[in-house]
Amino acid sequence: TQASAVGLLRRRKRRRRKPLAVMVRDLAAARRICTVSEAQARLLTGPVAPIVLLPRRPGALPDDLAPGNPGLGVMLAYAPLHHLLLAALGRPVVATSGNLSDEPICTENAQALERLAGLADGFLIHDRPIERPVEDSVMQIAADQPMVLRAGRGLAPVTLPRDEAGPAGLAVGAYLKSAPAVATRRQWVLAAHVGDLDTPQARDALEASVADHLRLYHIQPGWVARDLHPDYPSSDIAERWPSAVIRPVQHHHAHIAAVMAEHALTGPVLGVAWDGVGLGDDGTAWGGECLVAERSAFHRFARLRPFPLPGGD
Repeated sequence: TQASAVGLLRRRKRRRRKPLAVMVRDLAAARRICTVSEAQARLLTGPVAPIVLLPRRPGALPDDLAPGNPGLGVMLAYAPLHHLLLAALGRPVVATSGNLSDEPICTENAQALERLAGLADGFLIHDRPIERPVEDSVMQIAADQPMVLRAGRGLAPVTLPRDEAGPAGLAVGAYLKSAPAVATRRQWVLAAHVGDLDTPQARDALEASVADHLRLYHIQPGWVARDLHPDYPSSDIAERWPSAVIRPVQHHHAHIAAVMAEHALTGPVLGVAWDGVGLGDDGTAWGGECLVAERSAFHRFARLRPFPLPGGD
């Protein structure tokens, strides 16, 4: 966590401003670099062992870990090797994924040695294979309640009950922060976070996750949900089941419907999707929407004033 090391890591990883998480030995070490409430302490020490967003103590660590951000992602050591390393080093370490920005994490030794040769000065490898790539979960406390920001290790796959039994299906997500999901007859199953689909490696990872979960849950999808935008890589993946019913879903409605499902709401609700660009059902680019929504339908209640966008979305 030295400033020079953080700067070098950012240049090598091609990660200019996105925050970097840190790992510490124990709760006492976390409290030396951040303020930690009792609720946050329960998250840090719980069985999920996620990255928890905490208010940072000024000057405790380099500002470049999370530029312009009053918070810092912190996790406790959760494996024996972590404890040995942190005991030897005696200080927090940056705990970032083994990948270049916008690429999925490496899961094989040979893959890491090839793809990360220009990133890492050394490699500590193991002889145990990694079956599936899974990022760390990310959580925070909001309104005194735990909130999941990224479902990964310890949480994924996330299951939610369906209101009533229905045909099996698949949802392939949109473009950014992608995570596929499958529907069995009686439950929804959200797979682990894949990430942005900017690179061929990320798109391959999405396809692998989809195939993996269809196989695990013995599903032949009768329907496939995709983003309304036809040019997203995930939309291309959805078209690979010609016998399935393709269900395009408006981007901002999908955000609101997901929150409704998470909290068992049927609606109608007034949902505010203060999200980035998404194709609207009128063929224009939407962004920042207030929708009166149910799970399968919505009405556009309010919006930002539209403006010309050179080059489209």
